[in-house]
Amino acid sequence: MYLMTTHIPIYTDGDRYHVDVSWQRDLILTRDWLAHAYGGLTLVAPSIPIHATDEASMALVPLGLDDGIRVVPSFDARGRARRFWLHDRHVWAADLARELAGARIFHTAACDVFKPVSFMAHSAAVRAGVPTVFVGPDMDVHVTLPPTLRGRLQCAVFDHWAANALRRTSLGLLKEGLVYDRYHHIGSNVQAICHSMHSDTDVVTSEQLEQRLQTLSPLRALRVVYAGRFVRRKGLHDALTAIASACRAGHLVEFHLFGGGPEEAALRAQAKELNVADNVIFHGVVEYSPAFVKALAEFDLFLFMPTEEDTPRALYDTMAAGLPLLGTNIPFLQTRVAKDGHGVLVGIGDAEAAAAQLASLHGSLELLRSLSRKARDAGLRHSVDQWYRRRAEWTHSICAPTV
Repeated sequence: MYLMTTHIPIYTDGDRYHVDVSWQRDLILTRDWLAHAYGGLTLVAPSIPIHATDEASMALVPLGLDDGIRVVPSFDARGRARRFWLHDRHVWAADLARELAGARIFHTAACDVFKPVSFMAHSAAVRAGVPTVFVGPDMDVHVTLPPTLRGRLQCAVFDHWAANALRRTSLGLLKEGLVYDRYHHIGSNVQAICHSMHSDTDVVTSEQLEQRLQTLSPLRALRVVYAGRFVRRKGLHDALTAIASACRAGHLVEFHLFGGGPEEAALRAQAKELNVADNVIFHGVVEYSPAFVKALAEFDLFLFMPTEEDTPRALYDTMAAGLPLLGTNIPFLQTRVAKDGHGVLVGIGDAEAAAAQLASLHGSLELLRSLSRKARDAGLRHSVDQWYRRRAEWTHSICAPTV
């Protein structure tokens, strides 16, 4: 059995279980690429009764034996930290002990320090002598947590838990960039990973890309795109300012936005105020799928101007579509541009510099074509097929498969 624990809750409805749709995709990949070789996937996680959630506002999907995944709901995740330390951790420990008895390999990922369920589970697996896989956090907590006394204490506790896990794990997997740079030296077997969702077959073909690149012209509007949440930290207001400035300079630019969120009304109003409402197209929320990656391949450039560290999967989707990046110099984007060479960066909040880059790319089409080809090459390197193939090899190196 391939045993996985997580802090992400399972939503229970009697003997039926649901999870967030984005998490389900990760579980299916783990099932197909990793767990199959060890007799199947068992998932243990805290639980929440589905009737206690605002199900209408959540993207939940069923999960269970029909999906080839054995689901084990544990303690009620709604309890506060005090309840966890006084009661729930004992339930968690008992559930883990029962499941670890039949585990061939154990897998978990970093969690918060108030209810450190994954860190505790990893320690239990090590004590039980089960080979372990520990996955680091999505982003560096030293960047995401506020520089207050409370934030600094959280970072210190997190570092303690993470170092303890990485020193003792059979295989550590850390996200390429700040997280890998901070922690990789601690463990003896730590690998850098990327977290994409597209497959090899989703990547735009070379022929399709060249057909699009041949249509580029200063007389044809530059089709710029964004995909993701409409929240302040994504820098969409700066992006709109850059679009408007490029248009005022005489460049034909369209800005296509996929997604939704609390900033949508303000963005629509800003587009009108800047006299670019006709150039800004809101497409609404689109569910992730291969068809969406294919739709992205109709555009020319991914414009992403976050005001703080962010690690969106959409970046990899746009690589698969052959779209270069125009972004801000947050650490994640710095890492990707340095390694993949597929984009240009400007200072955080520097809309005028972004406008100048839009003008330069629209006026220097050979550079845009070169960056587009590099983006497609990066999309091939970062497909789930490539990354999970590597992860399977690393996993088999610590525990021989049974099937």
